[in-house]
Amino acid sequence: MKELGRLIESQSELYDNLMQVDAYLIGDNDTDRFQMAGLIARGRDLVVYKSNSKLHFAPSRFVGYLNNDLLTHFVDGNGKHGTVTTQRIDKILGCHSVPDDELDKVYFAFCEELEVTTTKHQKKYWVLDEEQNNQYSNEYYEGNAQQVLVNRYERNPQARKECIEKFGCKCQICEMDFEKVYGEVGKGFIHVHHITPISDKKGEMHLVNPEINLIPVCPNCHAMLHKGKLSIEDLREIRNCLKFKSILIYAMLSSNFILHSDSVCDILRSMVETSMSRRA
Repeated sequence: MKELGRLIESQSELYDNLMQVDAYLIGDNDTDRFQMAGLIARGRDLVVYKSNSKLHFAPSRFVGYLNNDLLTHFVDGNGKHGTVTTQRIDKILGCHSVPDDELDKVYFAFCEELEVTTTKHQKKYWVLDEEQNNQYSNEYYEGNAQQVLVNRYERNPQARKECIEKFGCKCQICEMDFEKVYGEVGKGFIHVHHITPISDKKGEMHLVNPEINLIPVCPNCHAMLHKGKLSIEDLREIRNCLKFKSILIYAMLSSNFILHSDSVCDILRSMVETSMSRRA
């Protein structure tokens, strides 16, 4: 388990953590997204910055520690403390966080968009100025300024939960189990794939059956499903072809059986073509 990092010491280190907040909010992992949204909703002192020309809010207790992440942040008794991070960000930005009625309205709208309920505590803000926002944007996009526009579709966390309860946290294609491979740090980690891509619904609300429309997959298989626009069955068959290749090569080597490599390729090519023809 990674230990909580030291307090940040520079604006650059603050920007790195703002990037991490954005990554959680726009990422594919529903659990990470809702955990970060919850931290924002419960935050009292928040850094206000521009992301894709829109104001975002980041809680001081998360962004105040070097290279912070959710897994480390939620460890009980790890020493995190909002007062010290607030004092450190005061020093780095050269100003104190202050209440702002107009920013309250923007913040509440932001939380509503994230589908989280804010606490009743008074909120205070540090607002990055134009120069600081430019520095953050330059670090975020690494070089020439590029505007990246994406549609982020709402996902139902309860549907994800029921899908995992049904199938478990094991990839249903390659059988990868992160807890078995990585131990405690991998416990509960899995992606959930929409068998019909949610983007195909063009932003329309639709009914989701967690046992029929969703399936747990590892990040690698998830990426291949979308990259190749493959069905679950297609990707399973491709993996079976590759597994057959490994077994065949092992058998050749262990039995001193000589088979021309072109013949192996012909066998595998035939298997893949058969798989692809079934998709047509």
